[in-house]
Amino acid sequence: MKSIHAVRTLLACALLVTQAPSFAQDNFPNKPVKVIVPFPPGGGVDVIARMVGNKLSTDWGQPVVMDNKPGAGTLIGAHAVATAPADGYTLLAATADTLAVAAALQSKPITLPEKTLLPLTQIVRTPLLIAVKMDSPYKNLSDFIEAARKNPGRLSYGSAGIGTIHHMSMEGLAEQAKVDIKHVAYRGSGPAVADLLAGVIDVAMLESPTALPQIKGSKLRALGISTPARAAVAPDVPTIAEQGYPNFSAISWMGFAVARGTPPAIVEKLFAGIRDAIESPDVAQKLRGMGLEPVTSKSTAEFERFAETERVRWAALIKAKNIHVD
Repeated sequence: MKSIHAVRTLLACALLVTQAPSFAQDNFPNKPVKVIVPFPPGGGVDVIARMVGNKLSTDWGQPVVMDNKPGAGTLIGAHAVATAPADGYTLLAATADTLAVAAALQSKPITLPEKTLLPLTQIVRTPLLIAVKMDSPYKNLSDFIEAARKNPGRLSYGSAGIGTIHHMSMEGLAEQAKVDIKHVAYRGSGPAVADLLAGVIDVAMLESPTALPQIKGSKLRALGISTPARAAVAPDVPTIAEQGYPNFSAISWMGFAVARGTPPAIVEKLFAGIRDAIESPDVAQKLRGMGLEPVTSKSTAEFERFAETERVRWAALIKAKNIHVD
């Protein structure tokens, strides 16, 4: 009898073990979820991540906590997510910097996001604007490009940092226009705007939420916008494409990613939860109020294809321009 009881006990334990992963997935999340933000606190990505995190916390009934890990062009944060348990409880607030640019800039990156991270969904996007101070002699993009051709290497532009989409898009324009413009990298868009207003740099490539208040306040003038068609946030600003560079297009975007190997059932729950948060009226309204366009991917596969297209595109430019950080 004892042997029969022992066998039954072992079978019951085995059944519990085999059911445990399924139970954990069905009840996800049943503990706090961490979001790694690969930027310092207080910046745009941090603000957006916290906004979405608050909505997810309400929807899921679990705390969603932020953990800022800046450095190495966002790869420190990416590495932290890639090496965390692949259980869906550690997410990355991912931008083009991480998923499409950072690794190509380094000879020995600490992680390769395209191999270690699974993009979940895009959440926002926003155009970029080339801006000058209001009393600049450059009244339009042609004025600036002509001056750059006449003075190779003497004119300067500011960006939010090496490898940012601001940097890449301006280098892309310089490549198409065949001009040499000096790059001045800042630790964020704020310092770049300050130096632009002070006349330290000639132009800056800025995200629309940063540029538009200064433009509306008549402190900056927009020379062009980066989207293929004119944008609703600045309908009077001509596109760079329509000013002689039909192949030019760039956009700043952000989404979420998770470690590869995360169970498909949990990936689907994360995708659905983030999508619902972004599409909720309160979050969408707040994002639009910041000058951002809320957008979600149709599937994780769609976002992964988009990120890969962006990665290949910017990697080619990085190689052609020999841009590196080490």
